[in-house]
Amino acid sequence: MKKTSGQQIVLLPLDERPCNYRFPRRLGEEANDLRVVLPDRDILGNKKVPPEWVRVAAFLRRTCKEATALVLSVDMLLYGGIIPSRLHHLSEATLRERLSLLKELKEENPALKIYAFALVMRCPRYSSADEEPDYYADCGKEIFLTGEAEHKHKLGLICEEEYAALRSALDAKTGAALGDYLARRQVNLKLLCETVALSGDVIDFLVVPQDDSAPYGYTAMDREKLREQIGQKPIDIYPGADEVGMVLLARVLNDLKGKHPRIAVHYAAERGKEIIPLYEDRELWRSVRSQIAAAGCSLAEKAEDAELLLYINVPSEDMTDSGGAPGVGYKERDLVHFTDLMSEDIRSHRAVLAADVAYCNGGDKEWVKLIAERGLLFRLAGYAGWNTSSNTLGTAIAEGVFYLCYGNTPAHEVFLAERYYEDVGYCGHVRALVCRQNLPQLGLDYFHADGVNGRAAEIVREELDRYLAQLLPEVHEKYRLQTCELPWNRMFEVSLTVNRRGKNKEET
Repeated sequence: MKKTSGQQIVLLPLDERPCNYRFPRRLGEEANDLRVVLPDRDILGNKKVPPEWVRVAAFLRRTCKEATALVLSVDMLLYGGIIPSRLHHLSEATLRERLSLLKELKEENPALKIYAFALVMRCPRYSSADEEPDYYADCGKEIFLTGEAEHKHKLGLICEEEYAALRSALDAKTGAALGDYLARRQVNLKLLCETVALSGDVIDFLVVPQDDSAPYGYTAMDREKLREQIGQKPIDIYPGADEVGMVLLARVLNDLKGKHPRIAVHYAAERGKEIIPLYEDRELWRSVRSQIAAAGCSLAEKAEDAELLLYINVPSEDMTDSGGAPGVGYKERDLVHFTDLMSEDIRSHRAVLAADVAYCNGGDKEWVKLIAERGLLFRLAGYAGWNTSSNTLGTAIAEGVFYLCYGNTPAHEVFLAERYYEDVGYCGHVRALVCRQNLPQLGLDYFHADGVNGRAAEIVREELDRYLAQLLPEVHEKYRLQTCELPWNRMFEVSLTVNRRGKNKEET
């Protein structure tokens, strides 16, 4: 049921995946004084296929006339989404014309506040064309290593002779592909700089997330060039991508309410704050600080002064991917004591967030079982445990901001249930199980399912239902899977929704 009252917040998402499209809408579903407006999904593209720009522009022109705020992905506006931003051959002139639409929107509605995010283009360290140009399947790793070598050479970390030898070997593998890749990076960086130039005038608030990053390489070098352009402007560059729509929506809410919640942070392993998480380029504590600030919140020095308590499940060292063998850093956590502290805070009527970053790409069933045993699953102000640590942190913080404003609404509880099904159930267990046990028999693999609603999706649903009934019976008994799809015809992400058992509410 669509709301017809309240201040209108327009959201142009990064792409059409649920994390960018459905998650922000779910957060604002029962905010009776807000209307979060997104484009119809058929306006957006499909993975590598960008949308028709004229339809995107028409949506913005139509909805922003009466809007209070616009949360906008610059990558969607310019290129058609996160994947098209890595594939396009658009001219600088075309992209500048598209970017000028933001000035037009401001002229049409001077009261409009624009909250924007623009990504630094990633450079994966592996060879796969699933989200990159076709040639990346053959030389993606070598393109990454070329950038890493160039960066280290510029910093004096490798000598001229070593650099020359590395480039000779790598250039033989990358060939003409490197030229295409670097030309696109150069165009994207120029448009990033032009976006930065609009900040403080046309754009009211801007952040620059890094979708997958590393300490050295093309992404890191672009980041440093961008810092020169930013100068003294209050623009943060930090790891993240798919959570940013939710984070900026939370910031809009804080600005509208005139609130800036203070967040106190607790780590399951204190040394874990110094970990550089997988696929990121800096210590965890620095990303925590950036995510809190981007959401319009502040870091509390003392827990007693905080409106939100952020509990972060992290090992003391050697973070691994979900399903990987946990090292000694996981044993150094005292999860029982950590969860007991959470329980004490919740029973003292404190708003507690659970950011599950112990494993990359999936929730930690050991921790979630402890939370369940204490009856806290649906008493949390937020839970997340998916993809990168920054994806998880931003999601949990955004949940907390909405929780502070609207309380434990039915929509909040549904979102929690969906996180347990997806983050813990699918990402933490079922995905690997189905890839190993079922896909080979069907002639399928991780990157090639049999459609959005094919047999692979059916098996995922069956296994997920079975696993949640065993692992988290409280969630399973209260909520059932309503939809379960593979939106990009692969196993990395799942699109699911849940229903309260005994109800027939349709997804809106």
